[in-house]
Amino acid sequence: MKNKILLFLIYCFPIFSFAQDDELQFRFNGFADTYHAVRSQSPYNFMSSRSRLRTEFNITKGKSYMFASLNSVYNSLIKNQTKIELREAFFQYTSNTWDLKVGKQIVIWGVADGLRITDIISPMDYSEFLARDYDDIRIPVNAFQLKYLQPNYNIELIFVPVSEFFILPVEKENPWSITHSFKMPSQVDMNNTPAKNLKNSEFGGRFSFYLSGIDFSVSALHSWNKIPVFSYGYSENNDTLQLTAKYDRLNMLGMDISMPVGEFVIRGEFAEYFNELLEISNDKFIKKNTTNLLLGIDWYAGNNWAIMGQYYHRLINGYENRMTSDKTTSYATLSISKKLLRNTLNLGTYSYIDMINKAFFTRFSSDFSLTDQIHLMAGYDWFYGNKGMFSYYKDNSEFWVKAKFSF
Repeated sequence: MKNKILLFLIYCFPIFSFAQDDELQFRFNGFADTYHAVRSQSPYNFMSSRSRLRTEFNITKGKSYMFASLNSVYNSLIKNQTKIELREAFFQYTSNTWDLKVGKQIVIWGVADGLRITDIISPMDYSEFLARDYDDIRIPVNAFQLKYLQPNYNIELIFVPVSEFFILPVEKENPWSITHSFKMPSQVDMNNTPAKNLKNSEFGGRFSFYLSGIDFSVSALHSWNKIPVFSYGYSENNDTLQLTAKYDRLNMLGMDISMPVGEFVIRGEFAEYFNELLEISNDKFIKKNTTNLLLGIDWYAGNNWAIMGQYYHRLINGYENRMTSDKTTSYATLSISKKLLRNTLNLGTYSYIDMINKAFFTRFSSDFSLTDQIHLMAGYDWFYGNKGMFSYYKDNSEFWVKAKFSF
C-alpha cells in the first residue's frame, strides 16, 4: 500500500504544482531498460535477468531546485531485488556565493574513473560486482552539503548523519555471491554496522581551485571503511564457516588535479588513509596508514575516438609479514571507444587489470541508437585470473544484452 501511495504522489505531484503556481518549472523524464546475461560456459545459466523503470522529476523556481528519482525493479533471479525504491531525493538552493544541497544524493569527489581514491563517501552496490553501469553501482547517501562559491575556487563542507556501506551479495541464489568461493557451507553476518547515532556520523570538506589551464582540490574526511573486513569462525559442529563484517573509523586526506594538454587531459589523485582496518589472521586485525596514488591520461584523438588509461597504486605503510593483505596493490584501467555510422553505433571496451596477480575484468560493449529514445546494446564480460579479487569470478564470464527506452 505504501508503494502505491508513493507512486501516486510521484506521478501526480507535477499536476498539483502547475495548478498552484504557474511560475514553477517542471521536468519529468526517465527510462525503462531490460538486461539479461548468460554464463559463457557450462552450465550456461542466467547470471542476470531484470527490468527497471526509472522515473525522474525536478522542479525549479528562482534559486530553488528539487530532484527526485524512483527505481521500480523486477528481478527474475533474485526475488529480494524486486522492489520499488527512492533512489535520490534532494533540494538545492543556489545563490551567487552559496550552494546548499540537502537530502538523499550521490556524492562524487575526485577525478578517477571507476576507481575510488578520494571518492569514498557514496559506497558501492556489488550485487552483480562490476557487471553493471558504474552509475548504477553507486549508493546515494543522506547528506547536508554546503558550498561557498567564488570564480576561481569553491569551499565545500559535507555532513552525513547516518553512513551507508558497501552491499556485498551473500544469497546462494545470486551468481555473484561472495560465498561461492568457499569450499564449505557458510553464514555471513553483514549487520554489524556502526550504531546510528551522532557520534558515528561522517563529515569532511573540500577546497577546489579553478585556474587557467589547471583544476585541483584538497580534501579531508572523517569516515568509515565502507568495505568491511571479516572475522572468521566455525559453528559448534565445525561444519559451517561463519563470517562477521567489521567496520572501523577511517580518516582521509587527499588531493586531485586535472589539466588539459592539447588533445589530452592529465588527471592525478592522491589519498592517505589513516588507521585503515586490515586483517592479520582469522580473527585479529591491525590498523595501518595506507597511501593511494592514481595517474590518468585521456586522449580525445579525433574522428570519434576516445582512449583513457589509469594506473593506481596502494602501499601499506609499516607493513608486517603477518598481515594477509599484500604490501602493494597495483591496478590499471584502459577504456577505448569509437563512434560509427553517424554516431549511431558506439563500440567500446573497459578493462580493470590487476597488475600484481595478473588478472583482469574486461567489458566489451556495443550500443546502437535505433532512435533518439531507443538504444539496443550487447556485449561480453570476461573475467580472468587465478589469484586476487577477479579470480573469485573467473567462472562468471558472460554474454549480455540490454535494451533501453528514454523519455
